[in-house]
Amino acid sequence: MSGPSSTPSLTPSRSVSPAPVVVQPDHFYGFDNVHHSPNTHGRTYFDPKDDPLAQRGIPVFKPTMEEFQDFEGYMNSIEAWGMRSGIVKVIPPAEWTNALPSFKSNLAKVSLKNPIEQQMVGRAGLFRQQNVEKRKTMSMRDWAELCARDEFRAPSANGTGIYHPRGEGRTKSSRKARQKFNLQESTTPRDVTPFTSHNYDRDDPMFQDGISNAVRDFLQQEDLPTLGSTPAPEDHGPKKKGRRVPTREEKEASMAEKTAQDAAFLESFDVKTSWLPPNTRPDDYTPEFCKELERQYWRNCGLGKPAWYGADMQGTLFGEADTCWNVGHLPSALSRLLPSSEKGLPGVNTPYLYFGMWRATFAWHVEDMDLFSINYIHFGAPKFWYAVPQGRASALEQTFRNYFPKDASSCAQFLRHKSFFASPSVLSQSSCRPNTLVQRAGEFVITYPRGYHAGFNLGLNCAESVNFALESWIELGRKAKACDCVDFSVRIDVDQLLLDRERERLEQSQATQDTVAMDNRKPKPRKRKHEESTTDPKGKKLKVTKEKGTHVAAMLKPSLPKLSITLKIGSTLKETFPCCLCVSEDMDGLLPVYDTMSTASMPKMAHEHCASVVPETWVDDYEVDHPSSGTSLHKTRAVFGVDGIVKDRWNLKCSACLKPRHKAHGAPIQCTKGKCSKAFHIMCARDGAEQGISYEILHEVEKEVILVQSADGNADSNPSTSNPEVLKTIRKLDVQLLCPQHNPAVIEAKKAHKQDKIRNELHLLPVMSRIKVRVSSGVFEVSLLRVIDETKSVEVLWDRGVKREFKWGAIVFGNTDRAVGQKPTEPSADTSSLSSQAVVNFGDVPSGSNSPLPVPVSVSTHPSTVVQPTGLPYAPPQINPYSAGAYSYQYQSHVSPYPYAGYLPQGLPIYTPPGFVPDPSHYRASLQWQQPYQGPAHPLQRPEEGPAET
Repeated sequence: MSGPSSTPSLTPSRSVSPAPVVVQPDHFYGFDNVHHSPNTHGRTYFDPKDDPLAQRGIPVFKPTMEEFQDFEGYMNSIEAWGMRSGIVKVIPPAEWTNALPSFKSNLAKVSLKNPIEQQMVGRAGLFRQQNVEKRKTMSMRDWAELCARDEFRAPSANGTGIYHPRGEGRTKSSRKARQKFNLQESTTPRDVTPFTSHNYDRDDPMFQDGISNAVRDFLQQEDLPTLGSTPAPEDHGPKKKGRRVPTREEKEASMAEKTAQDAAFLESFDVKTSWLPPNTRPDDYTPEFCKELERQYWRNCGLGKPAWYGADMQGTLFGEADTCWNVGHLPSALSRLLPSSEKGLPGVNTPYLYFGMWRATFAWHVEDMDLFSINYIHFGAPKFWYAVPQGRASALEQTFRNYFPKDASSCAQFLRHKSFFASPSVLSQSSCRPNTLVQRAGEFVITYPRGYHAGFNLGLNCAESVNFALESWIELGRKAKACDCVDFSVRIDVDQLLLDRERERLEQSQATQDTVAMDNRKPKPRKRKHEESTTDPKGKKLKVTKEKGTHVAAMLKPSLPKLSITLKIGSTLKETFPCCLCVSEDMDGLLPVYDTMSTASMPKMAHEHCASVVPETWVDDYEVDHPSSGTSLHKTRAVFGVDGIVKDRWNLKCSACLKPRHKAHGAPIQCTKGKCSKAFHIMCARDGAEQGISYEILHEVEKEVILVQSADGNADSNPSTSNPEVLKTIRKLDVQLLCPQHNPAVIEAKKAHKQDKIRNELHLLPVMSRIKVRVSSGVFEVSLLRVIDETKSVEVLWDRGVKREFKWGAIVFGNTDRAVGQKPTEPSADTSSLSSQAVVNFGDVPSGSNSPLPVPVSVSTHPSTVVQPTGLPYAPPQINPYSAGAYSYQYQSHVSPYPYAGYLPQGLPIYTPPGFVPDPSHYRASLQWQQPYQGPAHPLQRPEEGPAET
């Protein structure tokens, strides 16, 4: 039992403890017989904060009737559980269930229009669900008979009824035998053949045994005939044998017969037992049997005939008298937020019906706009649910991105397509093991924002579902994302709806005040004069003045359409800004606008700084009469040129303002970088450093105010064909305005932040970790050796022990659509090639020889690459074994083991043992066996010298 009362299955101790701060679940599904212990410092109640990943299972609540009466109150009390487990189950009290009226009258009005056939494409627990819409309209009787077929019937409790491939586990009847059975069963005259407009596949389950002739004839029709319809035109072309177009009377008779059969079926339909498979009772659906059905589902998923699903059918089976937990009329913050004048959004704040069958599936998804949802099964078989807690939502999304990379690259919200299904075993390999739940008839399942869920039906059933919202969803709705790929995606502008509801509230309040004001004016004039003579005249004057103002508004407002009222309110808000050019509330520096001083009682005002920057306006002095005498003049500063601001500037929207009305007010200026379309109010740009806006006054410039007139004295817009007249020279401010996208400081900060993020991630990787780098030939996975902060690069191990450096920008994080190669593809021929230290032996240069200056053998920083100077004999270096030391070359001064002298770097002393006299003839004779490399002349070799002699 929920609420403060203790729960025997969850309370490990009888000791007295404080009342729990949150509603306690009756049990956690999947662990009914397991006694959980809070393990929280002696507490005897459970706190959802102790289990953020819902490892106990899905909470199941059993509220009392008193708690159940307040839907929103109870949802708020258990929200802490659902925001961690993804979904919860609520079992209503028996008093509420027993008081529900019969819904058969509403069920008779329901038509299953365009059900879908679910084709599961995939294998090994990973499937893509493809929904094929069937152009059919079916009644409840048609759906029940379809679900009773062998291919669609749910397994029985004794194990029978499981679908087998053709020829296994069932007998095969011939088409003639099926037709004979149908002829004996039908009571309609068989000389009337059904009307068809298309040729259907006879192997389709709709045309096989198990369905009555009336249903088969009905399913063969593409469009249902209606009463009063005209007969189809007679086709004089060749006809198939035994086929003819039915007449109007025959269509009406067929429809009447079908209606009577539907009514008889609903009359005899028992919502508790008629949906059951053979040899099965309702209490056979135990958790063990449901787990067995789950195994059968995954064992045969994608095999056999695809299941059908009557999903997203508008309607409700609740009556108008049902006020408590009526899915069709739930009290919700979403209903209060959406316009009350509209009919609502189907499936969002108006309910949908779902007619399921065995294996009918709903793939992994979250609700549109991350809303809450409620699901109630009216009758039929249970639903098997999977749910991933919100703490694992990101891991689940990443798992599906890895499994379906093309879909993830084309749409960031591809899971909202409701087309991807993965088994629990597959998800467990990615640390996304879902919890399970079985929902039976008469039970509610609540899904929560960011709680991914999926599942399938265990047989014929009918459920009703709708979205709703609590007050806590408002902030989540502002951040929720929608999919642009599918046509059934829902978008809700929370801020705009809040603004609309506030406007409606103000209008209603104003209308109420106007009505009160009109009621006060209803007394007769004589009686009113009598009251005026006995009341204070000062009070009477104020009262009459107020009534005059409100009376005019009250008389005009009802006659205006709603759009006019909205525009009127908008114009009133615009006039509240002190400056006509910006939205700043600063009163300093305001000057009157000259264009409105003579025409308006309250002239417009503008900031002097704004007028100095906007291209069409300027600030100047003008002479006016002195107030004391009409002859003397004095100068006053004012803003000129506001009437000359072009229309396109007034239409610009400020990118720094958040409210729509603020965006549309004033005359913004655009970013000065190229052709950037970002625009800002002058004051918003000046004070927008925190938003990344760069605003700098460069210098003052002088500009001429000219009056362009044509030769005939009329105004001309083309200066080249007119005679411009310079009226005045003014001073303007030349500014540089850069939006956050073009602000160098913001760009550098983003780059630095990105580099710091990359550096931190790289330093967390151990040596020899596998990373991906992008080069011109593709993306390769290599082993990391070290991170070089000075050059912002990494050193990696390439082919054959070669070390290479790559900039941090070449590193690929996450997944890529391109094929990833592996390096090294060829291992090093010798472990010594991985050495970072090279030891090169040098011999003595023969004295008196004509050999060139000593030239060192160039050893690359990549140990396996040896660069040999051209025109010189090859001298292989000796490489020490691999070590992680510094890259240094150790030159050892001793006699070379070769019979000829080596080459030493310039400036390095040559070691000659005592008594050693080099023999030039022996040196030259010993080189006769080796052919030197005949390449271009060495850069250190003199032009007159030829290649070295052999």
